[in-house]
Amino acid sequence: MIKRTLAATLGVALTMSACGSGDARGEEPAEPPHGYVAGAEELPEAASAIAYAARGGQRLHLLDLATERQKQLDLSVPARQLTDDGRFVYAGDGDRRLEIVDAGVWTVDHADHVHFYRAPARTIGTLTFDAAVVTVAGNAAHTTVGTADGRIRVLDRRQLETGTVAEVSRIDSRSSTPLAVPYAGNLIVATGDDPARPAHRLVAMGPDGRATGAFEAPCEAPRGWVVLRGGALIACEDHLVRVKEDSGTLTATAVPSPRKPVPGTAFGHRPRSNEAALAGTGGIWSVNAPKAAVRHLAANGRDLVAAASPADAATVLALDSAGTLISYDLESGKVLAEAPLKATTLTLDVNRAYLADPEQRVVHEVDYRDGLRTARTLRTADRPDLVVEVGR
Repeated sequence: MIKRTLAATLGVALTMSACGSGDARGEEPAEPPHGYVAGAEELPEAASAIAYAARGGQRLHLLDLATERQKQLDLSVPARQLTDDGRFVYAGDGDRRLEIVDAGVWTVDHADHVHFYRAPARTIGTLTFDAAVVTVAGNAAHTTVGTADGRIRVLDRRQLETGTVAEVSRIDSRSSTPLAVPYAGNLIVATGDDPARPAHRLVAMGPDGRATGAFEAPCEAPRGWVVLRGGALIACEDHLVRVKEDSGTLTATAVPSPRKPVPGTAFGHRPRSNEAALAGTGGIWSVNAPKAAVRHLAANGRDLVAAASPADAATVLALDSAGTLISYDLESGKVLAEAPLKATTLTLDVNRAYLADPEQRVVHEVDYRDGLRTARTLRTADRPDLVVEVGR
């Protein structure tokens, strides 16, 4: 169980005359304008930032990609893992402790339009679990944390936005691969029948941890997930599963893989898109969510450690173990361009790719639409061993 529950409230609230108490004539207060978020400033464009930390360090740095200014937050745990959900950064100590940080920049996607926000960055709190943290998944209304004992804790992500850590439910996955993906107000939960073995099916559950009956889909040894506009994708050992919401109904579709096993690396994708990619020793798996389809590109002897899709239906990017960024033609598998950057991480936003070189203490900003041209080289205040991008 979580040994400590933390509660904190935001200290500053943004007041607006439109949300006042009315005037002396007793008029009703005006409704807040569409997109209004208390305590936040709405922006005309995304305020993306690179969040990074030295491995084992206790400072999280935020590098503003517009101004190149940097700020830092002190952590209570030595960072050995960083995960993000676009706004919150989850810093793990590699064992049982997980610190949650509000990066203070985020995007709200309403499909037909998008809102961008900025607020003060702050540490929310640190949770200590009974077993090592192995999965963290945050999206929309919930954040889930899976631990090595097969347990999954469901947190209220809306409460995290106010600075409060609140637990919604606890789920026993009955497997050694505890994973619950928040999607469309529900959870896609990997479950099994033996706590000592990987999960072998996906079950639709409500936030309370009860099965909804919407679907149950085979999935041996789940190993990664991504939520795209066209649905959520879960990587299984020999195929993928796409879960899609339509008019309040969830359906699960098996997506055959042209090559097995499917790699266990993270999905790389451009935000608010429908394509994502995985990298493995056998090459690149490029996935299209609306089409429920996956394409495989051979690595041709390269040891690929990461891949990401620009979602242009024409190319896919990959990073090899030597730190070289490669652009491939999605149809033929031909190499279109290469950039030897000695990078160790790859993240993508709507215009640029960001690759960290810890030894040189830099982050390279690359224009992936222009032959992998380096647009900027951003200096960091510490080794960017662990890197995520927030606000995108």
